[in-house]
Order: sequence, then C-alpha cells, then structure tokens
Amino acid sequence: MRRPKLARDTVWLASSDGLAIIFGLIGQIILAKALLQSDYGLLIIILDAFATMYILIDAGLPTILARDVPRAPGASKRAVRRVLKLQAMIAIPFVVISAIASSMIWSDVPPALLMACGVVAIGHIMSYPHRSMLRALGEARIESMLKLIERVITTFLYWVFLTKGYESPTIYAFGFSIGVFISLIGILLIGERLAREDGSELPSEWNSNKTLFISALPFAITLGILPYVTKLEKFLLAGLSSYDDVSLYHVAQLAWIAGLMLPQAMRAALLPYLGEVRDDPKLFSKRMLIAHHWTLVLLPIGLIAGHVIVSLSIPLFFDSEYAQAVEIFDILLAGWALTLLSIPWYVALQAGHNPWRFTILIGLVVFAAGVSGWLLIPEYGVMGAAWASLIGCSFMLSFSKLLCEDDEKMTDGLALFCVAICYLLSIGSSLALIGLLTLIPAKNSIDFLRSQNGNSEEE
Repeated sequence: MRRPKLARDTVWLASSDGLAIIFGLIGQIILAKALLQSDYGLLIIILDAFATMYILIDAGLPTILARDVPRAPGASKRAVRRVLKLQAMIAIPFVVISAIASSMIWSDVPPALLMACGVVAIGHIMSYPHRSMLRALGEARIESMLKLIERVITTFLYWVFLTKGYESPTIYAFGFSIGVFISLIGILLIGERLAREDGSELPSEWNSNKTLFISALPFAITLGILPYVTKLEKFLLAGLSSYDDVSLYHVAQLAWIAGLMLPQAMRAALLPYLGEVRDDPKLFSKRMLIAHHWTLVLLPIGLIAGHVIVSLSIPLFFDSEYAQAVEIFDILLAGWALTLLSIPWYVALQAGHNPWRFTILIGLVVFAAGVSGWLLIPEYGVMGAAWASLIGCSFMLSFSKLLCEDDEKMTDGLALFCVAICYLLSIGSSLALIGLLTLIPAKNSIDFLRSQNGNSEEE
C-alpha cells in the first residue's frame, strides 16, 4: 500500500506543476497578445474575484481529509463522499448569492463572461476533495497528471481562439472552463476507483457533521483569507490605479507563481506527511527538520534560475509595455524565497493540534500586505504592490516560526540575505552575485539529506 512520502510526492507535484506552469505561461502570453491590456486586466480581476469568493465553499474540509486519511486509508471513500455532500449543501445557496452580487458589481460586464469565470472557480472547488484524497493515499502522481491535462487543454483552446482572431475575453474564459471540467471529470472517475472502504475508523472529529465542521473551522477561515495572499495587490491596483497596472503586475506575478510551484508542491506533500505522525512529537520534529533542509537545497536554485529565466523570457515573449515586469518580479522573488523558507513551520501549524495558529498567521500576512499596499500603491504603483507582497511574505516567515515557538536563527539570516540579493537584482547591480553564497547552506543540507538514506524515514 502506498503511503504519503515527502520527496516522492513533492517531485510528482512539482514536476507536473512545472509542465503545467509552462503551458500556463504560454496561455498567458496568448492572452496578452489576443486581448487589449485593459481587457486582459479585467479578465484577471474577475477570475481572481470568483476564485476568492468560491473558496469559501471549500469550508476547510479537504484539508482535514488530507490530514486524517493517511491514518485511516481504508475510510477514504467514506470520507471523500461525506466532504462532497457537505460542500454541495454549502455551494447551492452560495452560488446563487455570488451570482447576484457579481452581476451588481460588474454591471457593465457581459453576463456570459461572469458565468464562465464562475464555472472555472466552482469546477476547481469541486475537485479539491478527490485531489486531497489522492495525496493522502500516496497517489499525488495522478493528481499531477490531471492538473497537467487541464492546462494543456486550456492552452490549446487559447491558441485555437487566437488563430481564429477572437478578441473577446468571454471566449477565452469559456476555453478555460472547458479545460477545468474535463480535468474534473477525470479526477472524479479515477478518484472513485482508487478510494478505499474497509471499515477503518476516522479520528473522532468525523463522528458528526458538527464536530467535523468545528474541526475544519480554522482551515475554512484560513482559506477564506488565503487567496488574498496572492491576489490582494491586484485588487488594490484595480481600485487605486488601473486595469493596465493590474495586467503589468500579473505578468510579473506569473513568473513568481511559477516559482511557487516548488513551495506549493512541498506544502501539499508535507501536510499528509506531517499529519500521519501528528501524535508522535519526536517523529513530527524529525520530518519538519527534513523539510527544512529541502527548502535550503531549493533556495539557490529558485533565486538563480528565477532571475535568469524571467529576465530573458519577459522581453522575448511579451510586448514592450510589459518590460517593467522584470524589475517587479525581482522584488517578488525575495517574497518567493521567504515563502519557501517558511514552509516547514506554517505546514506544521496546519498539521498540528492547534490549527487556529495557522489562521492567525494568514490573517497577519494579509493584514500586513493590505496595509502596506494601501500606503505604497498610490505613491509607487506596481512597485509598491511588489514591496507590499514582500512585506506580507516576511510576516509569513517570522510569525510562522514564532507561533511554532521555534527560535532557529539561520533561516532569519538567510531571509534578510535573500531580500538584499533581490533588491540588488531589481536595480541591476552586479553585487547580486553574492547570492551564489546560498550554495553553501544548500551543500550542507544535501549532505544531511544523504545521511538520512538508509533510515526508515528515507526522505
């Protein structure tokens, strides 16, 4: 029987995400060429708004599923169907209310565009229970492949629309929705086939819907806030600046989000990996330490490759009005580094016995980024948005460690070092080459991880 494993599942998720992001970037290049800059910005804002609204339907239940099913894999079929049933009860009234609200907010936007963006959001939400179950069963590879299929189909449809000369954001939004639902059908069919039912008992939180919702409540609140970690600056730019600035920031953020595939893949693999041993403090700490060393290994790769690839690709693939996106990205790159370094601690908050601490953490991150953006964007525009994002990421690292009651110092030093490096990159200074020094702790971490080979905890 397969079990969640950090290195294996991270590799699967990161590899598929890498390919999916390549296709996603191609798709965004197509959108930038096909649509006016203002229409592109409008499409991004509506998609982000629906994703932010509909994430509340999640209710934190797939996170509970990913955390608890590794300890009772034989109850996975019962768990995933129960989560789907509860989410459907939430979704029906919520979709109606959000549809009315969105038509009032964007009264001048074609209803078909709003509907297509809503379909994309609800399709993703409906897939989360089975995705979480597959990760909990050690089948992250299947989730990875289906995610890639979605992106390939969507990008192909974008290309077809471009060659046909379509210039309406509505048609591209419908193309996105088709890719999402083909992937959804696949994950439902395969997930149901692999789900298990042998009478295994889930933790006591699953005894009733009331206790399950109470257990999931901190994750639900967190998920309601979490989208703003990556989307808040764009909402602020739309309100305080223009849709043109939204599209410029989005292009820079595309590369940043592409880089986040590694932290996100590690986070997704780490939650069931830590959740499996949440009642064994010694083993829990050991697995956190392994995850910490993985972040140090990945740090120089992301810093070096991120800057080189983005500085070459944005001028090559995007029009001149997006040239400033390179400078914006270099500031966001520092936020990427801080997010990566924070992974062991903030996932530990999710998997631990007091998930409310994770809720507090995300609230602090969004608050810091929101206040910073409100102050900086009117004066500095898109660069102010980038610095606001970085400030939010710094709060994520500092407070995740604080809430875990961890005083590890090397991570703090590396974080400041990474911010300095990325600032030097953003102004074009050759002093940024000092970033190569991050290879030293990476080498030490590689040696540590190699020393773990042969142990029962092989990652």
